[in-house]
Amino acid sequence: MEIMTRDFGRLEIKKSDVISFKSGLPGFESLKDFVLLPLGEDSPFIVMQSVDDPDIAFVTVEPGNLIQNYEFEINDKTEKELEIEKISDLLILNIITLKDQIKKSTANLSAPIVINIEDKLGKQVILDDQRYQVRYKIFAPVEEVAE
Repeated sequence: MEIMTRDFGRLEIKKSDVISFKSGLPGFESLKDFVLLPLGEDSPFIVMQSVDDPDIAFVTVEPGNLIQNYEFEINDKTEKELEIEKISDLLILNIITLKDQIKKSTANLSAPIVINIEDKLGKQVILDDQRYQVRYKIFAPVEEVAE
C-alpha cells in the first residue's frame, strides 16, 4: 500500500508493517495506524508515521540509547490489550521533542510507546514512576536510574 509521509514523501509500505493503536495516542485518538520508519541508516531514531495523516509523525528512540536500566511494569489490562505473551515480542520507544537548538531536544521517558512487534499492536503507556522525566535531555550523558 502507498502512503504519504511528512519526512520521506510518498512511500510503499506493507500492510503487515502497520501497527494498530486501538485507542490512538493521547491527543491523537482518531489516528489508529502507524508505521515505523528508520530516520537514517546509522541513526538510532525511528519515525513513527501515521498511515492516515501525512502531517503526523513522531521521532522516537529506543530508551537503551538514552538511559540504562529503563524498566517499568505493564498492568494486566495493557498486557491483554497488546496480547503480550513474552517480553522479547516488545519494542519500547520514547517520543522525542525536537527543539530549535538540537542540544535542547528531550525524550518523554514517562510515557513510553509499547509495541507488540509480533502482533503489530501498540499503546502509549503513562507511567506513575517518579524516576522518569517527561523532558529528559537526550544529549545528556547516558546515566543509570537510581533504584
